[in-house]
Amino acid sequence: NETFFGVCHILATYNDTFIHVTDITGRETYIRVTGGMKVKADREESSPYAAMLAAMDVVNRLKELKVNALHIKIRARGGTDSKTPGPGAQVALRTLCLLYT
Repeated sequence: NETFFGVCHILATYNDTFIHVTDITGRETYIRVTGGMKVKADREESSPYAAMLAAMDVVNRLKELKVNALHIKIRARGGTDSKTPGPGAQVALRTLCLLYT
């Protein structure tokens, strides 16, 4: 029953939501999914529904890889752009927490 950690980087902008999971050092990528990969229309890329679908894919892949603990980092675009995360951040976090336990 060894604990196997991953780091989940969530970048939530007002145009898209990116979920990128790496190992603890950040060198190896386990899975990288965006909201735009899950929906057809461009206007829905940043929607909470697209973020939920992306997070569900992430959970399924991490269960296959036997990753049983996650550090989650959420960020927005930052810099001269918006400092607040987009609409998909909260839903992605909630989906990861609900399905990963």
